[in-house]
Amino acid sequence: MYLRLRLMPEHTLQVDPEPVVGSDPRWELVERIVASPSFIRSPRLCSLLMHLCELALAGRSDDINEQSIGEALFERARNYDPSIDGIVRSHASRLRQRLEQYFSEEGAHETIRLTIPKGGYTPLFEAHSRPLLRSESAVSSPQPTSVEDLPDTRTSAPVANTYRHLFWATSIALIAACSFIGFLLVHAHSAQSSPGSVAKHPLWSMLFGTDHSTLIVASDTGLTSLEAFTGKNVSLAEYLSGDYRTHATPLTGTTPEIAEKIASRRYTSIVDLDIVTKLYQIPGVPINRMQLRYARDLRPNDLKDEPVILLGSAEGTPWVELFEDKMNFVFVHDHQNHRFVVLNRLPHSNEQARYEADLNGPVHRVYGVIALRPNMKGSGDVLVLEGTSMAGTESAADFVFDDSRLLPFLATIKQNNGSLPYFELLLQSNNMNGSASGSEILSYRTTAR
Repeated sequence: MYLRLRLMPEHTLQVDPEPVVGSDPRWELVERIVASPSFIRSPRLCSLLMHLCELALAGRSDDINEQSIGEALFERARNYDPSIDGIVRSHASRLRQRLEQYFSEEGAHETIRLTIPKGGYTPLFEAHSRPLLRSESAVSSPQPTSVEDLPDTRTSAPVANTYRHLFWATSIALIAACSFIGFLLVHAHSAQSSPGSVAKHPLWSMLFGTDHSTLIVASDTGLTSLEAFTGKNVSLAEYLSGDYRTHATPLTGTTPEIAEKIASRRYTSIVDLDIVTKLYQIPGVPINRMQLRYARDLRPNDLKDEPVILLGSAEGTPWVELFEDKMNFVFVHDHQNHRFVVLNRLPHSNEQARYEADLNGPVHRVYGVIALRPNMKGSGDVLVLEGTSMAGTESAADFVFDDSRLLPFLATIKQNNGSLPYFELLLQSNNMNGSASGSEILSYRTTAR
């Protein structure tokens, strides 16, 4: 069984159990490689490998060149100068090293060997008459064969489609994140090796513990796609009723059927999956006490007792709306005028009353907010990581996972008794090639417990 990852608006993903290249053993090898420990933490290298192999297996080796790779995978401008920007060369070099590592370790018994010969980017598959043993990996000298020389058992369905160049750059992060989470769950005991590390952390100790569960809520990015498609935000009340999925009014030029189809899909963002992966990697986190929930499956009672981590703004995680009435920094997406702003309800003398995200300019300025609030009963804490875009949410996550920045900030705001107050932190960052660059703190607020 293969998985097809379909790119939809807002860089979201849908998983369909459909064949991508039939039963071609070369593609099966590629899938094993990207799911291996050697590759699973490097989504960029996985997307590069799959992009190159897909083109090669589709008989499009002539389309493989540095220029097209930079434009398709690394969001470089059309006709950019590869002699100045060497991002493709640097990633290809890392890819060659990682492939070498794979075939000398977990892939030592593969019957097909895959390399990217230096001087080009076209994959080369080498057939072996029997599995390559680790002891033989250094002395074997198999005869290489080209892509065309190996048996091709693909189905007649065409491989390439309109979105294929775009989706490999983002979709592999879904495979990597999901596979890595599964790996961590299976090997949960290894993460318990330093149980005191979480207990000593001023923030994570409030959210994770062995005596309670922690709920992590991934955003409904299918909802944000629908909101962009219809030009209308969906309130929490509408989200709970589900009426928005059957009464969507699309913009001129489309149909209600298309809007309803988008509304029915269950998507989440790559950024959210990356955050979940990092949460599972925190040393000492009791993994068996963590629950991952899709925003659409949440209910109000889930926010009453245990600690919760909400990922994304109210646009994709409407549950954030429950806490916004007590927050100073609130996001507003004006679909009609294509503006995403952060409202500063009570600005200080040196602050702006509103900060507008730069969605179309060359800088692509984005904002992120980190908020620690009480849950609905006041019996636990709710951590909100949100942004004016996926890059904005990423900037918020980068801050909380970077102790060199987080801990000094928490030390600054801690109360006289040493505990943390509730707080909100506003960050500004730039969207660089779909990811957040280094952020700066614009402002923060605290509220005593």
